[in-house]
Amino acid sequence: MKVGKLVVSVIAAVVMFFLYQLWLPTLSIAYVDGALFIGLCVIVACVLIGWWITGEYDEYNPVIPLISVAIVFVVLLGGAFVGSHALNSSTAYSQIGDIEEMSFVKDVVEIDNSQIPTVDIELAAKLADKKLGEDIGLGSQMEVGEFTNKQSVNGKLVYVAPLEHTGLFKWMSNSDGTTGYVVVSATNSNDVKLVREVDGKPIKLKYLDSAYFSSDLKRHIRSKGYRSVGLTEYSFELDDNGYPYYVVTTYTNKTIWGHPEASGVVVCDAQTGDCEWYSVNDAPEWVDIIQPESFIQDQLENYGRYVHGWWNPSDKDELSVTEHMTTVYNDGDCYYYTGMSSVGNDDGTVGFVMVNTRDKSVVMYRMVGVTEAGAMRSAEGEVQDMGYSATCPIPLNVSGIPTYFLTLKDNEGLVKSYAMINIEDYSIVGMGTSIAEAKRSYTNRMTSKGNSSVFTEEAYGYTKEGVVTRITANIESGNSYYYMILDNDKTKLYMASYMISEELPVTREGDKVKVSYIDESNGTISIVTFDNLELSQEISDEQQRKNEESTSIIEDSGNKVIEVNPEENAEIWNNLSEEEKAKILNDLSDDEK
Repeated sequence: MKVGKLVVSVIAAVVMFFLYQLWLPTLSIAYVDGALFIGLCVIVACVLIGWWITGEYDEYNPVIPLISVAIVFVVLLGGAFVGSHALNSSTAYSQIGDIEEMSFVKDVVEIDNSQIPTVDIELAAKLADKKLGEDIGLGSQMEVGEFTNKQSVNGKLVYVAPLEHTGLFKWMSNSDGTTGYVVVSATNSNDVKLVREVDGKPIKLKYLDSAYFSSDLKRHIRSKGYRSVGLTEYSFELDDNGYPYYVVTTYTNKTIWGHPEASGVVVCDAQTGDCEWYSVNDAPEWVDIIQPESFIQDQLENYGRYVHGWWNPSDKDELSVTEHMTTVYNDGDCYYYTGMSSVGNDDGTVGFVMVNTRDKSVVMYRMVGVTEAGAMRSAEGEVQDMGYSATCPIPLNVSGIPTYFLTLKDNEGLVKSYAMINIEDYSIVGMGTSIAEAKRSYTNRMTSKGNSSVFTEEAYGYTKEGVVTRITANIESGNSYYYMILDNDKTKLYMASYMISEELPVTREGDKVKVSYIDESNGTISIVTFDNLELSQEISDEQQRKNEESTSIIEDSGNKVIEVNPEENAEIWNNLSEEEKAKILNDLSDDEK
């Protein structure tokens, strides 16, 4: 009898050991997975103890096992309740931290057309599979692993995924590691690389999700002293030299089994297995993602919901997170972006937030506009005869205008068109087969808006007189656009839609013209008004009607466009005393702080 009990006890211990190895829960009751596993171990142990203390001819007494089950159940249920939102609504509301309200135009940097992300994660996966398929021998042994969020490697936005084993037998034949990773540019679908060596040394990725036994990534990290540490968000990232690592977020719970908070990252060398932990503030600069997207999503939802505590039946002042959250880059930093809308308002936003993916600093831009889903429907409506589907939009600063940018893909997942949509007036949509064409179409839609205001944030408008030294016309999607250089200044290329003025088709080199435009930090300068000063004939009745019915974007009082005259400003500056100049510079320095 004792031998039988011993055998059963050993079998139970072996089963629990293998269960742990398969599950790899956190060995701490401070985490729900650890509490469940430890609770299960307690129940199994009590069942065996009850069996061992039962005599050879005594009937088995289930009291001890039943008591253990009841205690574990009460502890788990009680812990879940104590850590719930109902008792911790203030913690849930404030967990996201201080939210700073900023100006969209001043804070969101305009980016060059070539740096706008046009490849989403689904397209990146297709491109990577195609690239791997070009090497038949390699493609039969390995597969492209899971892509994580976009990351910046030496200032270039890319998607990165390791080569993974396709099964146990393939792992056994390549147990020293897979032979590289795939890099897909987020801005150029033709830029796809299969990287098989770094600094002249061949890559061997040994510690992976698809590896087995001690090479399994999570099992390996647990064995390195992290068995009782909360681990989540296993991201494959590259340092600025292209060396591969796994970055794993560590976290603690602010309440019992609830409201997780990132505490740092474990950086694991995917080749050697060396692991090192860094706090949030001390993580290497090349690490882009420390804060898990799921954590930020929950914290923003709690911030919007528990503004007046857990009990708020009227939903007073409550906000909800919009349907889509995406990763964006602004001025070199990585952010999670999502819109915020009033509860019950499915299509409109009250603003949007950007949360730093490293330190969780939050910025809100107050802005009444359309949600990401609404923008996607608007873009799809423009090409409904084509049946294209829109990708999740990202916010851009286009000449001081809050703008959604998105791509439209066909049924094969290939990008067929680009769209720019005004966040505050989603009837303004620019489409094109290139980003430049979409931007020109977008500018054309805005300038033809008449008295409608499109600049609700500050922008700067310029008026210039000059001599046309080069001009040419181009037809794109059936619309004529005129490109010109003034005063032989080849650093600035001015572009005007045919709808701006009837004088454009007859303008030639040598003509003196007067143009006004919104300040652009990069790319082609879009003209909003045009006047050929060499032409003195009367304008047509149609042009006269347009002039009377419409107001320049710069002149429209509903727009916050500040007119700038560089020559006049320089004259005023030169007439100031040194004390006055010093005071102005000091004030500007204080504003920047």
